[in-house]
Amino acid sequence: MDNRKYEALINIAETGSITQAAERMGYTQSGITQMINSLERELGVRLLRRTNKGANLTQNGLTLLPYMREEHRWERTIRQECDRMSGKETGTVTVGCLSSISTAWMPRILEIFAQQFPNIKINMLEHEAPELERMLMSGRIDLALMEVAEKKSYISRVLVWDEVFAVVPENHPLSLKDKITLEEMSQYPFISYATGAISRPDELWPETFTSHKVKFNVMYTCKNDMTAIQMVKHHLGVTLAGDLMLENYPPDTINISLDPPMFRSLGIAQRPGEEPLPATRSFTECVIDTVG
Repeated sequence: MDNRKYEALINIAETGSITQAAERMGYTQSGITQMINSLERELGVRLLRRTNKGANLTQNGLTLLPYMREEHRWERTIRQECDRMSGKETGTVTVGCLSSISTAWMPRILEIFAQQFPNIKINMLEHEAPELERMLMSGRIDLALMEVAEKKSYISRVLVWDEVFAVVPENHPLSLKDKITLEEMSQYPFISYATGAISRPDELWPETFTSHKVKFNVMYTCKNDMTAIQMVKHHLGVTLAGDLMLENYPPDTINISLDPPMFRSLGIAQRPGEEPLPATRSFTECVIDTVG
């Protein structure tokens, strides 16, 4: 069976759109539609439901999707291993990242990686850790660069311990303190944020980082860490942020250590019991050499 048909269905599942799937694969919309129609005839089941808002998988399609991902993955492995044997490494690596990692780490990593492997493409997707974990375990991304923890469904390697600071505006009542407790921060309007899509309100950062041990007075939420910092600058509230993120922004806020100090473990997460694709393996090695 033509593996491109599996790839087409996978892309539709991820984008919710035949048009976007076609753009990803470099086909026309009618070309993708023909692939799906052919796949449905070969399998004898309906896989796709078309609506005015796009396209989504039927229950049959959702049931078969993990197997198609696995089949597509093995086809990519064979192709990449053959390219490696001929002295030319190719492939595509889909990397899920925290936004702070995308800004602070990825430009340097990609610069080095492109010099070593000019024929390997990299796709980056930015989300918060809970969504990245779901994407990783479902096979939507090849690896994640994010906050990692023990006793999770993925395997991980810590690369950096990133200190987390209280971020307050100038002339704020807390701005002259040497250290701040989370309880002190909870007495003031708080700004929460999350990059990309989230499934539940309790997955906003930094509440996920503090394991919801403190009930913050959340007055504003946004989907961009830079927006959150700008809101603090304009005296709309306080927030928490890692040093990795703060070093990318102008010093327009007061950043104060927490009491007790708190750190987030940033590293690489991958699926357990699975040999990474050659291109993914090469990219992982480059990340470790560059950051770790």
